[in-house]
Amino acid sequence: MEEIVRLLPHGYCFSWQRDLLLLHVVSDALIALAYFSIPFSLWTFVRRRTDLQFPAIFAMFGVFIMACGVTHVMDIWTLWFPDFWLDGWARAFTALVSLATALLLWRLIPLALALPSPAALRAANEELHGEIERRRDYEAQLQALNQRMRQQIEELEAMTYAIAHDVKGPLRHIDGFARILGEGAADAHSASYVGRIRASVRHLTDIVEGLLALSRASRSELHPVDVDTGAVVQDVLDELAPEMEGREFELQIGVLPQVQADRKLLFQVFYNLLSNAVKYTRGRSPAKIRVDASYRPGVGHTFSISDNGAGFDMKYAHKLFGVFQRLHHGDEFEGTGIGLANVKRIIERHGGRVWAEGSLEQGACFRFTLLDRTDLPDTPSANPATGAPNVPALA
Repeated sequence: MEEIVRLLPHGYCFSWQRDLLLLHVVSDALIALAYFSIPFSLWTFVRRRTDLQFPAIFAMFGVFIMACGVTHVMDIWTLWFPDFWLDGWARAFTALVSLATALLLWRLIPLALALPSPAALRAANEELHGEIERRRDYEAQLQALNQRMRQQIEELEAMTYAIAHDVKGPLRHIDGFARILGEGAADAHSASYVGRIRASVRHLTDIVEGLLALSRASRSELHPVDVDTGAVVQDVLDELAPEMEGREFELQIGVLPQVQADRKLLFQVFYNLLSNAVKYTRGRSPAKIRVDASYRPGVGHTFSISDNGAGFDMKYAHKLFGVFQRLHHGDEFEGTGIGLANVKRIIERHGGRVWAEGSLEQGACFRFTLLDRTDLPDTPSANPATGAPNVPALA
C-alpha cells in the first residue's frame, strides 16, 4: 500500500517505453542546451556593445531564459526521480522571473519606441554628410576670401608705408622753407601764419611717423627673447623724463616679470601707454601712475598701466584702439590717434589681447596680456627695409 501512495516518477506515465523516454530526454536536453546558450550570447553582445541602452532588460532576459532551461532539465530528472517539490519551486522561480521581465518590458516600450528607426538614422546620417560637405565648401570659400583679404591688407600696408615714407621728404622741405620765411617775416601777422604752417607740418609729420611705426609693427619679423619688463619700463620713464620735468608725480612700479617678447616692439607698447598716462594726467597734482602685473595659468601675464587723469567714457571704449580714433579734442591733448592702434597690433602679434577701463575725470587703466610661453605666433619675414625701429611710436 505504501508503494502505491508514494509519488511515482514520470517514467511510469510513459510505461517506461524506451523510445518514448528517449524522445522526451533528447528533446528536453536540446531545448535546455539552447536555453543555456542564449544568455551567454546576450552577455557577449552586451559586453562588447557598451553603448547599448536598457542593459537591465538584457540581464532579465538572460535570467528568464536560464530558468526556462532549468525547467526542462527538471523534466528529464523527474522521469526517474519524483522530486516534484524541487520541480515546482524551480517553476515558481521561473514564473516570478517571467513576470518581472514582462513588466520591465512593458515599461521600456515607450522608451524603445522613441528610439530612431534605422531609416531615420540613415536619413540623419545622409543629412549630416550633406552638412559636412556644405561646411567644407564654406570653409574653402572662407579660406579663399581670407587669402584675398590678406593680400589686400599687405598691399594696403605696403602702399601706406610707401606713401608715408615718400611724404617725409617734402614735409622737411616745407618746414625748412617755412622756418626761413618766419625768420624774414616783415610783421607779427606773417610770423604767426608761418608758425601755424610749421605747427601743421609738425602734426602731419607726427602722423606720418605713426603710420610708419604702425606699418613696421605689422610687417617686421618678431625676435622673441627673454625681456625684463621692469627694465623696459625704466627705459621708457627715462625717455619720458623731459615731459615729466617740472610736474609732481607719484609713480608706483610693481614687481614686473620676465617674458618672451620682441624687446623693441614691447618698448613701443609701454612707451605709448606710459606717454598717454603722462599726457592725460596733465593738470593733476600729483599725477598718479601705477604699473603692475599679475599671473594666471592659462591666461599668462596681465600688465596694467593706470592713472588718475582725464579718463574716458566707457561707451566709446571700442573706438580707443582704432587708427585715427581719438576721444579727446586736439585742443585739449595733442596726439595722432595711432599709438593705441599700434599697441593693439603688437600685443595681438604676441598672442595676447589689450583692453581699457576708465571713467571721465576719474582716470583710466589699460591692460594687456602676454602668454607665458616661448613659442610666439609665426609671422611673415620682414623686409629688411622695414625692420622694427629703435624710436618709439607716437602716442
